[in-house]
Amino acid sequence: MDSECVEYIDLQLIHALQIDGRAPLRRIASVLGVSDQLVARRYARLRETAGLRVVGRLNPRPVGQTVWALRLQCVPSASLGLAQALAEREDTRWVQLASGGTEIICHLAVHSDSDRDALLMDRLPSSRRVTSITAHRMLRLFKGGPTTWDGPTAALSREQMDALAPSYPPLTPRRRRCGSRTSTTSCSPR
Repeated sequence: MDSECVEYIDLQLIHALQIDGRAPLRRIASVLGVSDQLVARRYARLRETAGLRVVGRLNPRPVGQTVWALRLQCVPSASLGLAQALAEREDTRWVQLASGGTEIICHLAVHSDSDRDALLMDRLPSSRRVTSITAHRMLRLFKGGPTTWDGPTAALSREQMDALAPSYPPLTPRRRRCGSRTSTTSCSPR
């Protein structure tokens, strides 16, 4: 197998894990049309060399969290270490180095204003290596359009994506007591 083909398999594997992070590697291999061993080797290599990890997270809004987009400008010698420290935090959802290593862009999901303030007012500014911080609360996330970067999410065909999509149990009516009345409602995932 040449390296170009192997790299494409890596992108397909990453895309498959974005669709269902709990899909068994055997199922992914079957959908990709390659051997179980190849997918297992590629997954292990991506974990070791590229830092690939599968993390399950709750949707922040229904559980009372707010999402913040941060831009941290810092001295170049500090950016990698700071980005790694941010990536290890439980409240960090995404981290990216930018501007030639002088800027870190990240998204945080925090439970309260005090959690946000502790990070923004106390922890980050205390470092002389951080020269500027910009924070924006994410009100709504829009995805799509002509400028969206699909990245590895364009590596699978529609049929492959459908085959990997997790199946959820059918929605069942649930009886709920509302004051003195009893009503039947459908439960729906958010």
